[in-house]
Amino acid sequence: MPRRLPYILLISIPSLTLQAQSVDSSSGQNVSKIVDVYYQSLGEQSPLYNGSQYIEYPFIIQDGHPFFGSNGFVNTTIYFDGLKFYDVPTLYDIVRDQVVILDYHKTYKINLPADKIERFELPGHTFIRLVQDSSNEIKTGFYEQLYTGTIALFAKREKKILQQYSNLEINNVVYSKNFYYIRKGNVFYPVNNKKSLLNILRPKQTAVQQYLKKNKVKFKKDREKASLMAVAYYDQLTK
Repeated sequence: MPRRLPYILLISIPSLTLQAQSVDSSSGQNVSKIVDVYYQSLGEQSPLYNGSQYIEYPFIIQDGHPFFGSNGFVNTTIYFDGLKFYDVPTLYDIVRDQVVILDYHKTYKINLPADKIERFELPGHTFIRLVQDSSNEIKTGFYEQLYTGTIALFAKREKKILQQYSNLEINNVVYSKNFYYIRKGNVFYPVNNKKSLLNILRPKQTAVQQYLKKNKVKFKKDREKASLMAVAYYDQLTK
């Protein structure tokens, strides 16, 4: 008899969800939390563990690592396959653009299917999955959401592993680079330089430029800070 409990709960959950459609939004949110808690309580049978085994790099990296932030697991909130999972030990492999977790027994690493991840939240950083748009200015992948309002600012964090030759030795070295995009309306625009940033923020580009100058923020010195301050100020001017 106890083995039938999960099936009984599964039957009950859809009915709770249907009832939520006829009550207020707060009740619907409570039902959603019940569903999330249930799926997290499934343990090894949780849909979160439905991924392929993560393949380790077949060589030693002498300088750097392929992950975002530290190379240790960090508790993360993951929106996966329509559900929200809390405090999931996670690594984000930037080189491969893969979200990596441990299996239920914590014996090996799992590469989560990217197309089932809506977003994931590391401490102080939120990444969402964007799909390539018609203008081809972005490629499908995970982008850090730096600002969202009437317009939005995203950063594509990238790393590459390159080989360096020194004294007859080959060293694998990790290099990092960030690319920035502004979403205005439904279109993504790359922020390549200060001129492109100001062009995107028309017709308020003059006011934005004066604002950056007043605050002594230089694009060449700190592209991310300048872009973030610019879009936030533009948002204030257009509200």
